[in-house]
Amino acid sequence: MYDDWGMREARALMTKRKRGSEDNFDKIFWEGVAAAMIAYPQMFRVYITKHVENVCPCCGVQDESTGHITRCTDEGRTEMFYESVDILCDFLSETHMDGRLIDCIATYLEHRGEKTMTSITHRMPLFATIAADIDALGWDCLLEGRIPTSLVDLQL
Repeated sequence: MYDDWGMREARALMTKRKRGSEDNFDKIFWEGVAAAMIAYPQMFRVYITKHVENVCPCCGVQDESTGHITRCTDEGRTEMFYESVDILCDFLSETHMDGRLIDCIATYLEHRGEKTMTSITHRMPLFATIAADIDALGWDCLLEGRIPTSLVDLQL
């Protein structure tokens, strides 16, 4: 009962904060989000779940959000972002993910929300469901660690 209430509240909050649509909520691999979060110290988990908007230290934009953090065009932040994508791709390779999918994910991330996953994978029908789910959830959702269950299912 508590878990059901929590999921209803999370769905409502995610929709209210425009982090995704209510229809796509169940496409997210929430067990993975919980497993990743538990590895962090309590105060960091509080920060992530209650991110306070402020000023970007790199470019000075007011009301810095997680969306801005991942799209900031400051040279240093952009370089850090691309390095993070490389680290993620190395990790995905170590988990034996299909190299074609790794390349698609890297391309998707490097376009910073300006290109759909469906457009990147259009010649690879094996990834059609994953691409559609990623596009439905949105770039920010993937960046914030809410991955579609279809991606997890492919890896199993």
